[in-house]
Amino acid sequence: MRSTNLLKPVLVAALGCLVLSGCGAQKGTSEQAPAGSAVGAQPQDPSSPGGDQEMRFLALMTRTAQGCTPDAPNPTGGGGVPKPEDLPGAEAVPTPRYGPGQTPPGVPNADGDIPVPLDDPAPPAKPAAGSTGSGPVGEVPLTGVEKCVAGEHVKRVGDAFKDKGTTGHEAMHKQLTDLDYPAARIHRMPDHAGAPRMRIDLRTMGGHLALEVTASGSGAVAEAFGAPETEDVEVADVTRGPSPDAPAS
Repeated sequence: MRSTNLLKPVLVAALGCLVLSGCGAQKGTSEQAPAGSAVGAQPQDPSSPGGDQEMRFLALMTRTAQGCTPDAPNPTGGGGVPKPEDLPGAEAVPTPRYGPGQTPPGVPNADGDIPVPLDDPAPPAKPAAGSTGSGPVGEVPLTGVEKCVAGEHVKRVGDAFKDKGTTGHEAMHKQLTDLDYPAARIHRMPDHAGAPRMRIDLRTMGGHLALEVTASGSGAVAEAFGAPETEDVEVADVTRGPSPDAPAS
């Protein structure tokens, strides 16, 4: 039997490739519309791939990202994997600091001496936006591909809860895990006007996507929002406000 530990890095790499190369046509989706979905509300078979919750979740995220980036290389074959220098954000090779006739750093010169470059000290690293280490933080905007993926998950969750009449946190939690959202990524939140509420951490490969799911009379309403990518920020600690993309009044 093939070990699931060998498949997980493959799924992570495939998802990262799709997110980084998401430059194709994107679907126009709403971030709050409990309807049908191209991804589908049906969960994966527990035996495919493997019985691991996180692996099924990564497979789900990979399929969703592929649907939102149709021009991206297919991780299952065809199209090939893009070269690192072809990915968005790749930087050109830096120009050497030594001039013509000078010895590159680390290479002995004619006298056998190895020159030591006197580079300026690197500036201190800036903390990531929204990272405070503890306490509430503000939500962040979603990227173009993340907005498309968000719309797919909003529809998927809304459709799964439609006409189910969720009555409590346990029922909502079970429904979400049945949809292949790992229990470790589901966070119970304080009730909203007496209605059960939870958040799902969908962040992968430096992404920002999270969902807030609130029970309603006939099912549940899912809303997408952005959380800082840093691991020290829990989605439950993100303070939501007006949508970062909403126009100023």
